[in-house]
Amino acid sequence: MFKFEFDDGAGILIVRVLGVWTMPEIERYGREAGSQFRSARFKAGSLRLLVDCSGGHICPRDLVEPLGRAGMQHSRGDDRAAMVVGSSLSKLQVKRMSEGAPAQIFNSEREARIWLAEMAAAGRQTAAAA
Repeated sequence: MFKFEFDDGAGILIVRVLGVWTMPEIERYGREAGSQFRSARFKAGSLRLLVDCSGGHICPRDLVEPLGRAGMQHSRGDDRAAMVVGSSLSKLQVKRMSEGAPAQIFNSEREARIWLAEMAAAGRQTAAAA
């Protein structure tokens, strides 16, 4: 259903989503996301998250909000998330799930990685200026 991986070179935590979300998978994601997010912050200095939903299916309507809460509960204000979607309906669902989060939605992983790299560079410039 989903898999976490960390790209050491880019400093990006990647979540690959495959298949259809179920409530047990959402609960597992909520449990695992906390430690994964902390580890990524430790390794990279901040959380830059790439969630690749392009291989997943449309989330059942009643699971959209619980899925959004599962990840958001571990988020901080300086986190950045890039969401990659494969369809217009997926984009609408991801928009609803990530409401209020510092996230952007993209049609390709390449675009998402570019944006995350820009966010990291801007964060480093802000830190250096302080």
